[in-house]
Amino acid sequence: MSAIFGSPLRRVLAGSFALLAGCATPQYQTTVRFVPPPDAAGRACVEGCESKKTACQADCSERFTACAKGLDARVEAGYGEALKQYETHLKHYAAALRRYELDLRFDWLHAWPYHPPYRYPYWDPWPAPRHLPPPEPIPPTREAVRAQLEKTHCRADCGCLPAYDSCYTDCGGQRLLQSVCIKHCAPGDQD
Repeated sequence: MSAIFGSPLRRVLAGSFALLAGCATPQYQTTVRFVPPPDAAGRACVEGCESKKTACQADCSERFTACAKGLDARVEAGYGEALKQYETHLKHYAAALRRYELDLRFDWLHAWPYHPPYRYPYWDPWPAPRHLPPPEPIPPTREAVRAQLEKTHCRADCGCLPAYDSCYTDCGGQRLLQSVCIKHCAPGDQD
């Protein structure tokens, strides 16, 4: 077996990969199904729940829109600050890029003809990865600043759906959760 896989490390790595390849975890998706109440009074009650949910969602949307419109001054201030930070990051990037290019120019000192890779002082069984260029900073956008401010200051979810679910069940309906396997399923797990 050592003739096939070589070193003990290779055998361990090959065994680990074989073990991981055979053990894919199934992924499930939960779906919600509503069963209406059997009587007419219950169905009328559910219609009231529907109208409350629609009103709640409309009110929530109006509040979110008003909050988002009120952030215009903060967006401009945040965008100006983000531009200043971007300018600083750009200067650091330029310095790191110059350093990277300088390292590339002097990398020929460590190239193979000058330091044979098979000699003990220069041969490394675990060589370090080659240097990668520094990542370029991403310029800010007003949309990104606005999205961050809306996320932290404006509430998009007002809890309308949990209130609807409890109203629906109070009217005599049923809310059923069902988990369905969607990926890496055993033969008997799929619908």
